[in-house]
Amino acid sequence: MWLSNKKILITGGTGTIGKALLNRLLKYDINHIYIFSRDEQKQEAELHYFKQNPKVSFIIGDIRNYDSINSALRGIDIVFHTAAMKIVGICESNPYEAFITNVIGTQNIIKSATLNNVEKVIFTSSDKAANPTTVMGVGKLYSERLISHGNFLMGNSTIFTTVRFGNVFGSRGCVLNLFKNQIKKQNYVTVTHPDMTRFICTIDDAVDLLIRSSEIATGGEILISKMPSIRIIDFAEVLIEYLAPIYSKNPKDIEIKITKKQDSEKLFEELITAHEAERAFEFDNYYSILPTIFKEEQNTFYLTKGKPVSGEISSKTSLNLTKEKILDFLIKNELI
Repeated sequence: MWLSNKKILITGGTGTIGKALLNRLLKYDINHIYIFSRDEQKQEAELHYFKQNPKVSFIIGDIRNYDSINSALRGIDIVFHTAAMKIVGICESNPYEAFITNVIGTQNIIKSATLNNVEKVIFTSSDKAANPTTVMGVGKLYSERLISHGNFLMGNSTIFTTVRFGNVFGSRGCVLNLFKNQIKKQNYVTVTHPDMTRFICTIDDAVDLLIRSSEIATGGEILISKMPSIRIIDFAEVLIEYLAPIYSKNPKDIEIKITKKQDSEKLFEELITAHEAERAFEFDNYYSILPTIFKEEQNTFYLTKGKPVSGEISSKTSLNLTKEKILDFLIKNELI
């Protein structure tokens, strides 16, 4: 297996994706895994859980501090960069803090990984980076470009690549958790617009993509799992019908309130924009977008192995899941 005997560092390793990735990696013959984050309380909780595992270590540090991350990357083979400010509303209210964490933090990792001869860096991005309208989305797009450009730094031997996720169901801040809480504690669910659609995936889907990307990355590309899209209002109705009786409530008593869409909020998301589709290729379970500057051997590989993407892929034009399939998705993945 590609990751066998590797020394791995996960930034933001106490977050939802980071913890799931750690648990998955421990199933392989890993040399050592280092969890890098600034959250001492979460680290303490995980430390008690993993204290008997000699292959796991915890490092308090901040990607915003170059010396902090540079010290942590000495001797590391693979970096999974999951640390970020991810909550859209908080990023909107704190744009400078989001920029320092999401953009400068990523640049610190690129610089340090290059100087420490790290083999590969896998950066976690979002579909909000495609045609971004939010501070979080803009920061993710900027970071994607920095990651891509990192492959062409003078004397660099590190491979940098990006993965894009949709809405990760089961992660903190997910609309699934909001709706569950509203159904349980209130008699209404809030939906910002009746026509809003989103791409969805599970935590396991996200981890699958991260691990696969660490193996197949060639440098600068953006790898994206094929994932379904849903209408948010359909999703809300499914949850009400299923969960209300569990909470001893009548589904008919749970109202859907249409609230105001935020000015920066999009009605739909794109996995791949029309512009990106010009250099995007489809494979069995994923898409890959070539960097704007690419190596000729990359182009040859994609042209011979992949199928060119014909146009943009968005939740507006995708065939959204029916209510029955949304329920199947939630039950199958043990989300409800």
